[in-house]
Amino acid sequence: MHRDRVDPHTVHLVGELDLATRDLLAAALSEAARPGHDLVVDCSQLDFIDASGISVLVHAAGMLGEGRLRLTSLRPGPAELIDLLDLPATVPNLCRDGSTR
Repeated sequence: MHRDRVDPHTVHLVGELDLATRDLLAAALSEAARPGHDLVVDCSQLDFIDASGISVLVHAAGMLGEGRLRLTSLRPGPAELIDLLDLPATVPNLCRDGSTR
């Protein structure tokens, strides 16, 4: 994962997000998050996410206050888990492609 050099409010996820990489994501999101501002998480290269990764995303959404955590370009596997957990409904300021929340 890495932050976008042009847009500091975008984080790009690459590969797998699990217990082994959750601390890296938490640090990147913490650095990029600004209360009251949206934070984009580009998931176009995210292959896998587990509960520990979901936990980090939920925590980051909470840090944004009125801002939104926007998950973009989700691949089928991670999208299925996000949908199964219905995160956009249970985390009010988390939204994904196609979500109006």
